[in-house]
Amino acid sequence: MSSELENIQGMGVAELAARSGAELAILLNDVEKAMSQLTVQKMWLESVIAYKYVFKASQIRAQLQQDFGTISFDDEGTRVLVDLPREVNWDQQKLKSIAQRIQEQGEDPSEFLDIEYSVSQEQFDQWPEPVRQTFESALQIKPGRCAYKLVGGSK
Repeated sequence: MSSELENIQGMGVAELAARSGAELAILLNDVEKAMSQLTVQKMWLESVIAYKYVFKASQIRAQLQQDFGTISFDDEGTRVLVDLPREVNWDQQKLKSIAQRIQEQGEDPSEFLDIEYSVSQEQFDQWPEPVRQTFESALQIKPGRCAYKLVGGSK
């Protein structure tokens, strides 16, 4: 990391803003490279840690008969926490069939299922005008996060 990047937080906003767009683009590019390198290093260390402890964690899970959740153990004075979350996914087509059967039996599927409706923006844009008008009252548009990108100024 360049000394300029190391000192960037000590620089005032006005001082940095006075620089040319090309200079700011170079600084931003340098920061992005440094972040990318640190991300790779972090992923590598996390892989090493997983390799080091996967067998011990598996043994402890088997002893505790605990397939998911957090377990912990000590390694030479260091507490190791191993969290294995449970990821639950539901087959959407099967749930749709179940909801139809519930409705056919005179029950309200929303008593058993969380139902969320969505419309693909690509499909909406291709619909004929009368169909789009039917759905427009349900359309809500909010601004996303504004991003600035500087192109050019490469070394």
